Amino acid sequence: MLTVPSILEKNAPSLFYQINKLSTYFKRFQIDIADEIFVPNRTVQIDEIKDSLNKDCLNKDSLSFDFHLMVKDYKTEIKKLEELKKLIKINLILIHYSVFPKPYPLNPKPYSIPIGLTLNPEDQVSDLTIHYPLNIIPCIQIMSVTPGLQGNPFLSKMLNKIEQLRELGYRKKIFLDGAVNEKTIPIIMSKKFQPDF
Repeated sequence: MLTVPSILEKNAPSLFYQINKLSTYFKRFQIDIADEIFVPNRTVQIDEIKDSLNKDCLNKDSLSFDFHLMVKDYKTEIKKLEELKKLIKINLILIHYSVFPKPYPLNPKPYSIPIGLTLNPEDQVSDLTIHYPLNIIPCIQIMSVTPGLQGNPFLSKMLNKIEQLRELGYRKKIFLDGAVNEKTIPIIMSKKFQPDF
């Protein structure tokens, strides 16, 4: 299991401060983008990140990023990320299952960045399998908290979704997001099936 810090900040200076502080230990980061519509919080926006990157305040050459879009209008944000990709390395984009089209587009292009799906606590793996063939989804992220705000409690029952996905034959990467810390890692590690990230 690899650790990828998930950064949820209100503005670009705070975001870059956190990334720079942690970049001694980590080279891959997940940046959370919240719109205060889909979740009750607003974070730094992609336009602000792009504008601030031009000021050379981040050692971006050695780092890579995943973007977790906690937003209703994900299509607009993906277009912005396609532009941002010219400045930084973007590994993937995570979009919430509840806003993504059903069924999953068999060819999710015109996007050049892989699109994974995020399951909220209320989303069931069985709901996912009704609408999407699992083998075409590049990665799945399971929220182990109610998304939107830092400090929400860890929901250990969400770990069952990892087992369900693996038993259904899903062999691609699984991310776990939310309240992963020194208290919850032993719970995660005690399970037969663990997340990749």
